[in-house]
Amino acid sequence: MAVEQKIRIRLKAYDHEVIDQSTQKIVETVTRTGAKIRGPVPLPTEKHRFTVIRSPHKDKDSREHFEMRI
Repeated sequence: MAVEQKIRIRLKAYDHEVIDQSTQKIVETVTRTGAKIRGPVPLPTEKHRFTVIRSPHKDKDSREHFEMRI
């Protein structure tokens, strides 16, 4: 019995266009080799939120929120 080899690739980037181009190249390369392919499967977007005090010296009640999506 032959053992099936599997590979799972997970890509992360701030810019979705870079991921789209990379997945396109990977899919083209895999199809040229004749291997079976499933995907690409989009993963949920991670959201990192940061809360920063606006003033460095006073007024702790005044805060600013930032969000980074990966």
